[in-house]
Amino acid sequence: MSQKVDIAGVKFDAVRYDDVITAVEVFVSQTHQKHMIATPNPEMVVDASQRNSFKNLLNSTAMLVPDGIGILWASYYLSLPYKKNRVTEWVQRWSSLLKVFFKHSDIYSILPQRVTGSDLLFKIVDASQRNHWQIYLLGAAPGIASIAIDRLLQKYPDAIFAGSFAGTPAETHEDELCERINQAQPDILFVAYGSPAQEEWIHRNLDKLDTVKVAIGVGGAIDFAAGKAKRAPNWMQKMGLEWLWRLIRQPRRYKRIWNATFRFIKLIRKYKKVCHQVEKKAKA
Repeated sequence: MSQKVDIAGVKFDAVRYDDVITAVEVFVSQTHQKHMIATPNPEMVVDASQRNSFKNLLNSTAMLVPDGIGILWASYYLSLPYKKNRVTEWVQRWSSLLKVFFKHSDIYSILPQRVTGSDLLFKIVDASQRNHWQIYLLGAAPGIASIAIDRLLQKYPDAIFAGSFAGTPAETHEDELCERINQAQPDILFVAYGSPAQEEWIHRNLDKLDTVKVAIGVGGAIDFAAGKAKRAPNWMQKMGLEWLWRLIRQPRRYKRIWNATFRFIKLIRKYKKVCHQVEKKAKA
């Protein structure tokens, strides 16, 4: 079992991509068990801090992987000694944030790697070639998933796709979607309805899916795989600036970007103070 790291009440697994692939291999081999993997980013942690039901859902999954450099920063910042003085706390916080931009090794000292849903989809499809897993893509706009499959097969010709369907996360459509997936008999299901809809859909329906052993919410990964959306350049990804790339390309997302950056930083600062107070009371 991997080490758990508490980020504002959301319990992340300290894993790398290889660890996730190994876990998926084990999960698929367990005939009578089903597993959900979630990939929370800072925005999702902010959401979970406001809704206990969503926090409990995330913490009930088989694996929570850190999708977002902000999650790695938070794990490092929360591990630092608490500073009561406002000036020294400010210096500590912003010096730790600067380490994100310079890829300082400290940022990876608690959570060793950023594991994105977008990259995870590609790595699992790659691994499926040697493991003979059958994969189903659910979500994205109509027709996008089939384009994604065509492009993925060009890169991973031995992958097996059981099918795809757009559908919607509406509860009124769940029986139809479950029937479609059951007819296709996949081992692994990727769901791309955006958060929290995709995680809530999986949570409600995983037990209804006869052959699915692993279900993963992957957000915009199917759009990326289909070439319909473009990820930030590698240098921006490495510097933790994907939020800026999204803001430039989609200014209407400013509220979501705000939640994933400034509100998240504020939340983590507050959580650090709460943790300090709890520890202080425990020692008293």
